[in-house]
Amino acid sequence: MTDPASFSRLSPSKGNRITQIRTILLDGAVDAAMDLSGVTLVGDYLVLGADAGHQLQVLQREPGLDRYRLHQKLALAKQDQEVDIEAICYGEGHLYVAGSHSRRRRRLKPELSVRKNRERLLVVDEQGARNRLYRVPFDSASGQLGSPEHIDLSKRLRKDPLLRPFCKLPGKENGVDIEGVAVCGTRLHLGFRGPVLRDNYVPVMSLFFDRPKDYMLNFVRLEGQGIRDLVALGGGFLILSGPVNDSPGPFCLWLWDGVDQIPGKDREVLPTRLLGEVSSPGGANAEGLALLATEPDSAEVLIVYDINNTGQAVRMRVNLAE
Repeated sequence: MTDPASFSRLSPSKGNRITQIRTILLDGAVDAAMDLSGVTLVGDYLVLGADAGHQLQVLQREPGLDRYRLHQKLALAKQDQEVDIEAICYGEGHLYVAGSHSRRRRRLKPELSVRKNRERLLVVDEQGARNRLYRVPFDSASGQLGSPEHIDLSKRLRKDPLLRPFCKLPGKENGVDIEGVAVCGTRLHLGFRGPVLRDNYVPVMSLFFDRPKDYMLNFVRLEGQGIRDLVALGGGFLILSGPVNDSPGPFCLWLWDGVDQIPGKDREVLPTRLLGEVSSPGGANAEGLALLATEPDSAEVLIVYDINNTGQAVRMRVNLAE
C-alpha cells in the first residue's frame, strides 16, 4: 500500500485540480445521516444511501438553491437489517444500488475486558442483507420510486478464481468490498475498495444486471488505494479513491479511460491520471461521488461525507485539462 505521506505533493499550491465551490444543504429526516455513502443526481432529485441504513432516500432540489429537501424514502430491507448501501447510480429509467458484499470483524470496546475483546477479534460477521445489488425503477420527472428487485453476487464472487480467497476476509482487511457502481455503455461497473492486489491493481467488475454470470474483471491502479466510488465520464470513469482500511485518508480523484490496465506486450496501457486530493473536513471520510455537470475541460461533482453537519455534501469543480 502507498504511504499516505506520499500524497502530500497534492496540496493546492502544487497543482491540485480540485476546487471546493460550496456546501449543499440536505433538509429533512435523512436516514442514518452520519453514515452517508452513496449518492447520485437525476435531474432535480438527489438520491442518497447510508452504509448503516436500510432505505433509499430521494431529495428534491428547491428552485434556484443548492438545497435539497427530503421527498421520498424506500425501504430496501427490514428495519433491523443493515443493507450497507455503498453506491448508487442511474441509467435507462432505473437506479442501481450496490451493497458492499463484505464481511466485517467486530469492533473492540474499551469498556470490555481484555479477554472479551480478544473474543470479539475472532468473530467475523456475514450479513445476507449486504450481499445485494438492487435495481429500482425511478421516474426522473416526479421523483417517484418503483418496486425494487435485487440479485446476490456473493456466489459469483466466491467462484471467481481471483476473488475467492478474499471473500473470507473482512472488507477493511483487504477483503472483498464493493463501494462503487456506474453505468457506462450497456453495462454496470462495480468498483472495489478491496482487495487491492500486488502492484496496486484494483478490480472493477463489469456485468449486466439480468445476466450477472456474463461478467468481466478489469483492473485499475490507484497507487495503493481502493475505490470509494466512481461515475461514468467521457467513455471512461472519474474515480474517488481512499484507503482500504480505516486510515484517515487521503481521498483522491482520478481519471481512468476504462481500459483494463493489466500489462502485456500486446497492449499499451495508459496510466490513471491523478487529479488531486479531496478535502476531509474534520477528518471525515469521502464516501460518495455524483456528477453534476460537465464541460469540455472540467466537471462539477458532489462528494458526500460520513458526518452530520453543514459540510456533509460538498460541490466541487475538477479541472480535467491535460
